[in-house]
Amino acid sequence: MSPEERDLGKILPLFCWFRPMNLQMAVVLTFLAFLFGSLPLFAQSTQEQITYAFRSSDSLEPTKMIIVGEVIGIDKVSIFKVDKMSENLGVDTRMDSVTVKVSDPNGIRIGQTLYILEKSPNHQVFKDANVVGEITVRSVFQTTFFGWQVRGEGYLRLIEDRPVTAARAIETVKYEEAFFAKRKGDYFVQKGKFDEAIRSFKKAIDLDPGIPDAHYALGKVHWMDGEGYVATGKEFSLAWKNRERFSSKEEAILFYLEYCRFLLYQYQVEGKERSKPLEQMELVVAEAKKAAPRIYEVHFYSAELNFLKAMQLKNDTPETRLKTEELFEQTMESIERAMRLRSSDYLLHKLACEFYRIRWKESRGGTKENIFRERLVEHGKLLRMYYTGETPLSEELLNSIRLAEKEVKALTRKDV
Repeated sequence: MSPEERDLGKILPLFCWFRPMNLQMAVVLTFLAFLFGSLPLFAQSTQEQITYAFRSSDSLEPTKMIIVGEVIGIDKVSIFKVDKMSENLGVDTRMDSVTVKVSDPNGIRIGQTLYILEKSPNHQVFKDANVVGEITVRSVFQTTFFGWQVRGEGYLRLIEDRPVTAARAIETVKYEEAFFAKRKGDYFVQKGKFDEAIRSFKKAIDLDPGIPDAHYALGKVHWMDGEGYVATGKEFSLAWKNRERFSSKEEAILFYLEYCRFLLYQYQVEGKERSKPLEQMELVVAEAKKAAPRIYEVHFYSAELNFLKAMQLKNDTPETRLKTEELFEQTMESIERAMRLRSSDYLLHKLACEFYRIRWKESRGGTKENIFRERLVEHGKLLRMYYTGETPLSEELLNSIRLAEKEVKALTRKDV
């Protein structure tokens, strides 16, 4: 073998090893060149598009707004139900569910109002647009193929099939800083540092006066640190006023339940002659039922509310007697629903015993006497089983349960 052949024999394996590597490197370099060269195609512009829009024909001063995105879908929110308004007007009165495709979700939050602007397909830039509708943001989410989207609800009767876009008003409220201060307050609550928590929650409210999460949290701390229910009531009422803006559905539901508990306490403290706490509780329970119909506490508070309302009425007219009977039926229905969701809460059985004691007393000698007596006995047994001793039981209630049990035993022996 010649020296040239020996040298070629040494070089050839090296060439064969390097060639795949060069090919791989070429592929990588080609991909990187494509990626970086294509970035302008895929990158989203962070430059905000400004427009001036008129909210009504009477207004001569337009509102400065930021374009959010294009409206890509409008549907109805709920299943159609014929009501008096729909019949009288001859139109569908349901709210519209609107989907908006957005390029950047920053600055958009749950509960925020977005304005629907009429768009001319011939215009490249929005100038002096007209507001033809408003929606309240219900969710902000990201999809795999279509990117960020916003879903909101509102009445969009004027839009029909015209192309429209969504915009938000330019605001000076510092929402992100306010939410951070609220989360900081939550941390202090967990550590038992209530003074620091109160300062953090108040700072959040200073940054965003309408933030319901901070009003709710501050109200709870006031209740815990002994400042009293007056301050709690003020904060809870502000949270209720801005309930559409809660950061999550779960937080809103927790607030509804806590507000119901507070209103019951307020009703007991301020006197049972006052009906205002129960009137407010009726609104809160209705909202809670819509948001969480499968939660036990919702039906428990509904039962207690209807029972208290019935006991407030004076049965001195046919109308009030009919209303009382209606409230009693609603109480019984709520007790049964709560029982199906959780049967181990002694407070539910205490309420049921008080309710059926009244019903049994009123039905003496009537056709429903046996039914109410048996249910009093049933819930009395469950009350003894699950009673924790946290709240006292009145002797009047206990005596009624014993009497009902005695009569049931006597009737059983008589039948035998």
